[in-house]
Amino acid sequence: MRGRLKELTVGLNGEQHVGLVLLGDFREDYEKLKDEQVDVLIKKHRSLRSLDANAYCWVLIGKIAESMSPPLDKQDVYKTMLKRYGQGGLISVMTDQLPAVTRELDYYETAGTGTVNGREFTHLHLWVGSSKYNTKEMASFIDGIITECKELDIDTDTPEQIARFKERWEGR
Repeated sequence: MRGRLKELTVGLNGEQHVGLVLLGDFREDYEKLKDEQVDVLIKKHRSLRSLDANAYCWVLIGKIAESMSPPLDKQDVYKTMLKRYGQGGLISVMTDQLPAVTRELDYYETAGTGTVNGREFTHLHLWVGSSKYNTKEMASFIDGIITECKELDIDTDTPEQIARFKERWEGR
């Protein structure tokens, strides 16, 4: 749920009280949770990519997949686009912990191994799925896919249409 921080007060015993203005109806949840211990996460709001952006992304990926001979699976094209234009990074995991870590990852590749102080590590290059992108990250991802389409002589929307899409995406 989104909202705004309004105030922070500190009681004589050091107890902190945070006042929030919530942008949704919290009354039912409040009744269920009052006087219960809860987990709290407060972070700056960032707009996630819009469904329009996601739909356009998948249209382009579909066009790329169909343009190949033989046609490729759209998921395979998506993974390739993530590797080329997506968000991600390199991490090192203790090799004996690798199965526990990789079961939580959707998009990764082994990048090698190494030993530090007698412990073996596996290096993974991982990518974040586009469903977790904010509007800026999604726009960058789609720009990369559009570049691929142009290199393959695949029609895309005009630069003006894409600029209008981005304005709409960022307004969400």
